[in-house]
Amino acid sequence: MCNNRCVFCVSGQRTAMREAFPIEAAPVLEKLREGRSQGMRKVTLLGGEPTIQPGFFDVVRGAVALGFEEVVLFTNGVKTARLQFVDEVLATGGNFTWRLSFQGATALSHERTTKKLGSFMRLRETMVNLRERGQRITVNMCVVRSNFASVAEFPSLLLPFGVEQLHLDMVRPLDAGVRTDDEMRDMLPRYGDMVAPMTAMIEGFERARPGFDVNIGNLPYCIAPTLAPWIHHDGESTFTVAVDSKDQLSEAWDKYEVKRRDKLKLASCASCVFDGQCSGVFETYARHHGTDELVPVTVEKLVALDPKQRLFVMHVRPLVAGLAGWALPAPFTALAVHENSRDGEVVLRVTGGGGAFATVALRRGGVGAGGVAATDRFSLHLLDALDGGAAVVGLLRALMARLCEGDDAVMLHTVAEDAGFQSARGAALGRGVDWRLAQCLGRLRARAPFGALRWRDVLVAPEGRAASVALETPDGNTVTLALEVKGNGVAGSYRLARPVTGPQTELVGAVRGAMEALRAG
Repeated sequence: MCNNRCVFCVSGQRTAMREAFPIEAAPVLEKLREGRSQGMRKVTLLGGEPTIQPGFFDVVRGAVALGFEEVVLFTNGVKTARLQFVDEVLATGGNFTWRLSFQGATALSHERTTKKLGSFMRLRETMVNLRERGQRITVNMCVVRSNFASVAEFPSLLLPFGVEQLHLDMVRPLDAGVRTDDEMRDMLPRYGDMVAPMTAMIEGFERARPGFDVNIGNLPYCIAPTLAPWIHHDGESTFTVAVDSKDQLSEAWDKYEVKRRDKLKLASCASCVFDGQCSGVFETYARHHGTDELVPVTVEKLVALDPKQRLFVMHVRPLVAGLAGWALPAPFTALAVHENSRDGEVVLRVTGGGGAFATVALRRGGVGAGGVAATDRFSLHLLDALDGGAAVVGLLRALMARLCEGDDAVMLHTVAEDAGFQSARGAALGRGVDWRLAQCLGRLRARAPFGALRWRDVLVAPEGRAASVALETPDGNTVTLALEVKGNGVAGSYRLARPVTGPQTELVGAVRGAMEALRAG
């Protein structure tokens, strides 16, 4: 049942046709017990509109009593506009996330989509109430022709109320109820028309609150590859129980497996860098709008579209693919790759005999990338390891060499004997190198490169209290930075392999930058 009549949703249509009825609490509670017994930790109550069900509070209290770690309440605000109702929910003692169904970022676009006057203001009042009670607020919108142009207004609408996430989803035609071809065509905007307002929306969030969690669901990546960091297909493991054709609760079904049933992909999609994470386009959309928009994004096109490597994982995927079947240096024997597009890194987990392990991340390169080594394309970071000894240093050196094979990347700083100290655990991995010396070397790596000086090597003295960093000039001269632990600090100096004659402005500036990096902190 639902009090709104959203143009894209079967629930409002069935309610208007007097085909939607109240649901008894008992079978819902039985399904919750079943899911909890299988280890499920989070439950979302949605509809239609769940808060208008007579058994709503019985179900909420039951979910809390069963120990679900998070209860997500998906609502259009019809009841939550009253603070008293919110307080009744909170009195059950659960940990709630409130998912508000905004179907437009302005009153006009929202109510043009919900077909219900006053529904926008009820949601605003809901945000006021939830903000007053310190609740976690997220927002969901199904993207249709009547609301897509408004999305640029979401930053100004949501941020004052502390909203933590916005999810925009391409409407799924199979969930829209019984619609004529004309109704479906009027409902579905062309994906290409959405790019400008969605880009403006992202820019608005990034200006006001960088890193705000925006998800654009099921938009083919090739439509707007510059928005790829915010596009997602599928999600966390989710099972759905719904009302079936006999008005009974269904068996639980895998949400994302079912959602992919009415999608298609073109043969040309195999050549797209996003092929592995894109589930395609809805068949009904293709029938109404065609597939001319679906143009594969090649590696070359990606480089031109994304010079700042915001889509870093995509850029290095070919490099990482080259690690398949690679013979790891002893004692390491196995390598697993985990992509993390959201954080912009690829994590490599390496294991071997005797409990040996190392966790390494590939991240964006360039000036100031830091890590244990970096090129202008990528940087290498040691996150964790059994220790920072010779085996791990050998692994990092071999890994860097492998990644750079046949690549035209410019080396900014290379793996050396101090690698075990430039990790998330810092000196805890170190063996035999003074922590103060390691910090100095880390500061140099974090600031490299220095002008035209090319990082050649780092040598650490056997006792671990002195080190030298060799930097090469374009004409083959060498600047050696000498570091030595003295008393409570580290003394630093530099020397040239051969004397120079005449003005050396660039060289002076580069060496000065290196010395300033050593003094920082």
